[in-house]
Amino acid sequence: MIIVAMAVFTAIGYKINWKETAESIYNANPVWLISAAIFMLMAHFLRGWRWKILLEPTGYSVHIRRTFYSVLSGYFMNIATARGGEFLRCALTSKSEQIPLPILIGSVLTERIIDVLVLVLLSFFCLAIQFEAFFGFFNQYIFSPIMQNLTWVIPVVLASLFILVWLLKKNTSTQEKHTGQTTLLEKFGSGLQTIFNLKKPLVFILSSLGIWLGYCLSTYCMLKSIDTTAHLTIANALGVLIFSSLGIILPIPGGAGVYYTIAYGLTLIYHIPENHANTFGILTVAFSNILSMIFGGLAYLLLYFEIQQIKPITTDNVER
Repeated sequence: MIIVAMAVFTAIGYKINWKETAESIYNANPVWLISAAIFMLMAHFLRGWRWKILLEPTGYSVHIRRTFYSVLSGYFMNIATARGGEFLRCALTSKSEQIPLPILIGSVLTERIIDVLVLVLLSFFCLAIQFEAFFGFFNQYIFSPIMQNLTWVIPVVLASLFILVWLLKKNTSTQEKHTGQTTLLEKFGSGLQTIFNLKKPLVFILSSLGIWLGYCLSTYCMLKSIDTTAHLTIANALGVLIFSSLGIILPIPGGAGVYYTIAYGLTLIYHIPENHANTFGILTVAFSNILSMIFGGLAYLLLYFEIQQIKPITTDNVER
């Protein structure tokens, strides 16, 4: 994947006027950039808080500060590995909170499913408020592919659910023969099922919306920071956020996929000149990576030293 990212960025480099891009970024308004960083960190904090709420039904109480550190550390890892950050934050939280790793992985998978649902809702909202600009884009890249793939997507999803239920039932029958033991599959399943046993469902919903509101406001501040995109509105920022989210789905490290979808979307939907769209794409990727390196690296170090001070806990249920 790193080789793919290098190839993508190399191809990008031939298309960009680096002198013009450097001047635009150099003259970016620092107040807007700082505001963008604050909103992004707020979104990351809410992600850690939501994770804490999601884990409550498992019987484990986690520390919000350490989940925040784990989330930031995960984004730091994502710079190089695209998806490795999810496993890193689970591994760090497993050590710091004494929670079985399969439970954490299951809960993160549930998180991602919720994020996809929220993204779909935001996409429909964006389409409603910017129908004329977005209909062609949504129809070509979202609605048509979904409709074309329904013939195989639905059977695959149903088959996957059937297999999961069968495995859980088989695991339960096995568990009855080995009282007192909990298998890996059962732990993973408990992480997946936490969404159905939330103790604070309203807080969970509000935090999920707050995460995406933070992303949107951060994107808006980024647009306002340079002259070439300063005229775009908060509604346009929502559209750009959807572009970048589609880019994140591509498993390419370093933000190469994000750059491409943002630049392409700005040109296709909002008719921003290609050179200006490329400038904003580069600014977004650079800003995100620098933010992740600084705060993610710092969070990893703080959490590492905190883990060293935590005594091993042997009980299955921990209350902090």
